[in-house]
Amino acid sequence: MKNISTLLILANFFCFSFLSSQVGINTNAPKTTLEVKTIDKDNPQSNEGVIIPRVTSLNVTSAKQHGLLVFLDFEDPLTVAIERGFYWWNNTSNTWIPFFSMNKMTKDKTITYVSCKNVFDEGPLTSVSTNLRTLGFDSTTLIANDTGNFSVNTAGELVVQKAGTYHVQGVISLHNVTNGNNPARDAYEGIILVNGVEPVPNLRTAYGFPSGQNILDSNTAISGFVTLNVNDRIRFSINRYYKDPTFTDAATITPNGTLSNLTLRYMGNF
Repeated sequence: MKNISTLLILANFFCFSFLSSQVGINTNAPKTTLEVKTIDKDNPQSNEGVIIPRVTSLNVTSAKQHGLLVFLDFEDPLTVAIERGFYWWNNTSNTWIPFFSMNKMTKDKTITYVSCKNVFDEGPLTSVSTNLRTLGFDSTTLIANDTGNFSVNTAGELVVQKAGTYHVQGVISLHNVTNGNNPARDAYEGIILVNGVEPVPNLRTAYGFPSGQNILDSNTAISGFVTLNVNDRIRFSINRYYKDPTFTDAATITPNGTLSNLTLRYMGNF
């Protein structure tokens, strides 16, 4: 008789659960289709929570339900082509879409900083010299929390080994000194080049040294987004595009060293 009563109770419970279409774990009054509650939210147990199915590969050949959610528990340490984390299946594009990955907490927040040398790679910029100059980066100043993906080559270019979209912030600071009392009506453009070519959108800034001052510093900023591939090289190019024709003294424009710098923030590989 006791066993029959138990069966009836269980039958009623499952019947109620089916009719209500709501399931509660650690609660008798679920507020949604499925509600999981911790016994003590201020002191949760180590075995409380929900584990999404863990997989070591993402199958793309067989049919799947739209919105299927899995946790990829594998990552290639060399290419990191597919990152460890949560993925959901998009039937429209037949692809796995990253919902949340560990790299969104670490590698995707890569911030790389490097400052420039105190001299131009091609020599000092004077009133009689060529206008174009490369403001090279100093390899000893490179700071990155993802150091294996960034380096400075012998040409003073920042070499990127991590493909993706970056938010670029650059500061160009130059020092203008004239000989004698003649004013230097000079202006320059600072341009960020990728592999020697200005990216789209153009990333540049401009500054004009006013006349009547013998010594003057300039600080101009560049900001924007750029998509980079593996082995892309970034550098600053300085172009003096105007000079007072009456100015004959050999004015020298030199970098202000660490005041000229570049910061990259990795936004992801879209």
